[in-house]
Amino acid sequence: MVPKLARYALIVLAIVVMSVYLPFLYHKVSEKKVGKTQLFFSPVIKKFVFREMVGEGHKFVTQDESGNDYDRMTFETLIPFVYYKNMDLWGKLPMTIDGRTFDKQTIKENRQVFELKPRMIADRSPRIQVFPLLESEPGVTRLRFPEDAFRMTDRMEFINVDTNTVDEDLTGKFTDAMKKAGVVFPARLTAGRVSILKPFDEGFFVVDVNGCTYHVKRVKGEPVVVKTPIPSDLGIRNIKVMENKKKEIYGMLLTNKGDIHLITCDDYRLIKLPLMDYNPDIMDLKLLINPLYRTAVYSDDHTIHAVAMDSQYRPISRYQRVMFSGRTTMADTVFKALFPFWIKTTDKTSSYLQFDLVWNGWLALIGIALSLLIAVVIMHLRKFRFKRDWPDFVVIMFTGIYGLIAVTIIDPEQ
Repeated sequence: MVPKLARYALIVLAIVVMSVYLPFLYHKVSEKKVGKTQLFFSPVIKKFVFREMVGEGHKFVTQDESGNDYDRMTFETLIPFVYYKNMDLWGKLPMTIDGRTFDKQTIKENRQVFELKPRMIADRSPRIQVFPLLESEPGVTRLRFPEDAFRMTDRMEFINVDTNTVDEDLTGKFTDAMKKAGVVFPARLTAGRVSILKPFDEGFFVVDVNGCTYHVKRVKGEPVVVKTPIPSDLGIRNIKVMENKKKEIYGMLLTNKGDIHLITCDDYRLIKLPLMDYNPDIMDLKLLINPLYRTAVYSDDHTIHAVAMDSQYRPISRYQRVMFSGRTTMADTVFKALFPFWIKTTDKTSSYLQFDLVWNGWLALIGIALSLLIAVVIMHLRKFRFKRDWPDFVVIMFTGIYGLIAVTIIDPEQ
């Protein structure tokens, strides 16, 4: 038989492993796939409307904020800027709203969507800090990846991707341009959209060690560096660049305080979004722009929030609700009663490996009491001696079902 000390070492190991995988398996078996609520501001009725799945069988509820129900076609006609292709198909375009007439082309040209999820934030997702600086005026119909990539060290260093060697000429040219513009190395943040599947390229935004923000592009092979008027004491945490044919907004800027600003193409002017109760570390954010309104929708796993704004980003209406997917179910209650704690190793809001101990509260006392009762019965049947095996009860008292399974399958020394 296993010596006593070694036995309890195995028990501890078993408890740790089970606290990772038993909750995972429970969630896999009990979890119902329910999508997040789709929430929009209707320019037709001037109310928030939403559509969400409730239960299995693709059962949906489609309502407005006042609780009025709509069929799917009516719902889509309430948000015609979202479903403008269906409006055109149904012969409802051009349409007049608030005295203005909109056809398909006008709607298409004035729609834009910005998105920021926790995993997109620079400090919540690991990334090798090497980036391709595309040619912004390639002279051809499509953007192309260059033969080099850059990284920010004590200079803007370009590396030839074919030979894996530093291109000293290009490095010197861009580093000199950066220093002449006022950049102080090293950089705190380098942000851009690394893709050739975009209408054009706006290069990268670089925040230097002093907090100043610079816009860096490659134009006909030459460096173009602009020092922006963005305040150096703003506390920039992340910049999400999104090139769009409207050329109205460069992207979203997130501060350390959790404020969201839009960087406009008009002299890098900042527009602060009037968000309330927004937490960038756990909430998905989407900004929907249409010809009449701007709507910011943000949510965690429980509650969805929204604020509708006019074209000047002034709030005109707010709404929030607990989503169906965020409601506590019987399976959730059983989980908390069954497992006193669990170890969380993954998190959809971060790309980093987690190892967080999560306590399930007072409901876990039910599971612990039941585990102790079962342990008494098992030990009585096995004729264990309490004076010798009382530590097993202590283990179960603190670990519940994990401890019960561990002390049962790992027999004590006889």
